[in-house]
Amino acid sequence: MAIDRDLHDLLLCHDCVIVPQWGGFLTHYRPARLDEARKVILPPGKELSFNRHLVRNDGLLADRLAKREGIGFDKASALIDSEVAGWRLTLDRQGRLELPSIGIFFRDAEHNLQFDPDRRTNYLRDAYGLRSLPAVPTQIGRKEPIVVPLAKPASPGSVEPDRRARYLGWAAAGVAALVVAAAAVWVFSQKGEAGGQWSGWAFLKAAPEPTYRAPAAAGFAPVEVIPRFSMPDPESGMSEVVLDAEKDVRILIAAPVASAAVADTTRVVMNAVTPDEEDLRYHVVGGCFAQPENADKLLAQLVAKGFPARRLRKRGQLHPVVFGSHATREAAMAQLQSVRVSEGRAAWLLVR
Repeated sequence: MAIDRDLHDLLLCHDCVIVPQWGGFLTHYRPARLDEARKVILPPGKELSFNRHLVRNDGLLADRLAKREGIGFDKASALIDSEVAGWRLTLDRQGRLELPSIGIFFRDAEHNLQFDPDRRTNYLRDAYGLRSLPAVPTQIGRKEPIVVPLAKPASPGSVEPDRRARYLGWAAAGVAALVVAAAAVWVFSQKGEAGGQWSGWAFLKAAPEPTYRAPAAAGFAPVEVIPRFSMPDPESGMSEVVLDAEKDVRILIAAPVASAAVADTTRVVMNAVTPDEEDLRYHVVGGCFAQPENADKLLAQLVAKGFPARRLRKRGQLHPVVFGSHATREAAMAQLQSVRVSEGRAAWLLVR
């Protein structure tokens, strides 16, 4: 069984491998160098040497052989001793022993054991795959200095074409900037809102004096003015009532016949209307309801809070409920402001 393959693999990982009863193989780091005789550049590597005095078994080779063959350590050691005996027999018969990828053993004239390593094998794993390079000598001679003549100054009329084009480009840019500036001056010097008053900016003339405008009351509902009309005399029978004079909207109504009315005890008693209430045109409205029961409920709540509340006549399909009615706009606006502070901003002003 050849052990030279195991020996080669161990030398790639260890600096010293001992073959019992034969000797020890050692590896030494060698940097890259130039071989002038062969004219090649050798990469870095490890050189192999042999020491015949290292014969004590360190167990490294036997352990690898036992793992590879799946046998015991003692049996692996016996196989190594048998292999070494075969090496000695070959060396005595042929005078030389060649181990592949390791080297050649031979005896000199004094019958001493000598070793010549295989220099083609590199045991440095970091340099794996690196090959020697040919060293080609080159002669570097001195060159005469190159004299560059000084350029003569160009005359004004002999400007290079590229410089002339550059000057023309800058001149065109300057002319364009002047045109744009002149146009801006002309635009901002014009009168009127279409001239210099762009977005409120006036660079060349003073802005007009601002005029004060009273801001509209924020949050107030629009005041709706309902045209007044007078009911006809009950004794006249059918009468014509003008609702809108501008649109000429008129209706014919019949005078109601006076009859005894039965008191409704289910509703909240409203304030009696006096002749003076016809002048109460300004009403602070609290809400309008399609169902009269809801209007009565709000009326009761406002009366309980102390407001002079009442219900107005039906307006369309709605029943208005007001906080109070006033003869002047100032009094109505004062109550509207107070109601909005205490009851919320839902109240609004109605003019009839």
